[in-house]
Amino acid sequence: MIAYLIVGLIIVMFALDLVVSLMNYNYRNKPIPENVKDIYDQEQYSKWLSYTMENMRFGLIKKILSTLIMVVLLLVGFFGMLEGWTSSWVSSPTLQTLIYLGIIITGLSFIDMPFSYYGTFVIEEKYGFNKTTKKTFYIDLVKNLLVTTILFGALIALISWLYITFASNLWLFVLTAWAALVIIIVLMFILNTKVFVKIFNKLSPLPEGELRTKIEALASQVGFQVKAISIMDASKRTTKLNAFFSGLGKTREVVLFDTLVEKLSEDEILSVLAHELGHAMHKDAPKMIAQRAVIFGVYALALALIMQSASLATAFGLSGIHLGFGLILFSILIEPLDFVLGIPLSFLSRKAEYAADAFSAKYVDKKHMISALHVLIKENFSNLNPHPLYILLHYSHPAASDRLGALEKL
Repeated sequence: MIAYLIVGLIIVMFALDLVVSLMNYNYRNKPIPENVKDIYDQEQYSKWLSYTMENMRFGLIKKILSTLIMVVLLLVGFFGMLEGWTSSWVSSPTLQTLIYLGIIITGLSFIDMPFSYYGTFVIEEKYGFNKTTKKTFYIDLVKNLLVTTILFGALIALISWLYITFASNLWLFVLTAWAALVIIIVLMFILNTKVFVKIFNKLSPLPEGELRTKIEALASQVGFQVKAISIMDASKRTTKLNAFFSGLGKTREVVLFDTLVEKLSEDEILSVLAHELGHAMHKDAPKMIAQRAVIFGVYALALALIMQSASLATAFGLSGIHLGFGLILFSILIEPLDFVLGIPLSFLSRKAEYAADAFSAKYVDKKHMISALHVLIKENFSNLNPHPLYILLHYSHPAASDRLGALEKL
């Protein structure tokens, strides 16, 4: 009975995601808001519709396949059979868990590889976004596999050790696992630009010149010290534009895509940078970490409860409680919780974006941020008319028309 309930949960979450996605796609037929009607001409809008439809079909096929695979693996008892194999190879519970999850993740990665290839070299290539060579694509795959193996392996080993150490005390396991996850996310945020971005991309200091002078003057004006302003070679993979802020305290850095520097004027770049400085001045990074800390506390409790129930494991053919399978079940059972928690978290994220836009308009004429957003929306093929429910559930940034409307009212 438990097995069918969990499989039913997977199907319900898939159906819910499908319905919301279809609603969002069908909403394209609604009148486009006046303040974004002129961003695409008719030819570009037709191209955007085609791109959106193709991505939706592709995403749907991928989602159906991944859901079907998980349901089949659960129902045929694959996870129980895998426990039998891996438990006979090594005696260490931690190594058993690592091998168990390593086999599952490697298998899923191989299934995902052709989808990633198709998305990059067929869809993104067809609409002029892809700049990735096949050599870069495969090198990225290898790098990603190595980074994931090291980081995920270390995390699983840590959770395994904590579980073995505190298995008899639920609350100690929850507290120690929660503390470990919070420390890890802080370290990841600090090391993001310093280490992880540099594994995949080249960062170059913004050269001396009028733009850098303007940026330094702006940072000084708002009383903010930026440790580094870097240009990332995003153009070797995509034509899309972006910028981001990373780090805490003395590690704070701003990274601009080279595509953004190429497509925007100096005043537009300055307005985008002012937006990123707004996030820093409003302490959005520490706020995000605090939010994640609360979420990780819920996660740690959910994992602990799953690991206390042998019936959840035996329902799928395992001999008893198993950390590796517990983490698989956790990823399934946490999805409805993520769905619910995502609503307030996305709302807070959108609110922070409005505040950062207002900060930018305060220090750089708002017309430059508006024109920069026009370019970003057009170059990134953003949806001009998303469904309100889709925004509520999935958008970490305000919809294009809402964001421009808020700037226009300032």
